[in-house]
Amino acid sequence: MRKSVIYLTAALLASCCPVQKTVEVDPVGKNSSVVESQPESAKPAKPRPYTLTTCLVSDEDLDSMDERVSTVYEGQVFEFCCKPCLTKFRKNPTKYQAKLAAGKSS
Repeated sequence: MRKSVIYLTAALLASCCPVQKTVEVDPVGKNSSVVESQPESAKPAKPRPYTLTTCLVSDEDLDSMDERVSTVYEGQVFEFCCKPCLTKFRKNPTKYQAKLAAGKSS
């Protein structure tokens, strides 16, 4: 009875949740473990690379500050010359997203 309840629970989770849980039970039923897996459609795609050599915020060369940082926003990598530029980006990411789409910095 216990095995069927576990398998029924796992089947219900698999049908309603994007993260599926597979329950593995040993033949005796004493040791069980839960393994999480994501369906192929729920796995994130590889982010698009940053194509510019300058910082979108300061218009400086990315290596000018020796503090190069990056972030991923909506599937796109954004690179900055320093942490303060990353902070400015986070305040208004759509502004810089449009700049990157236009292929230019400040």
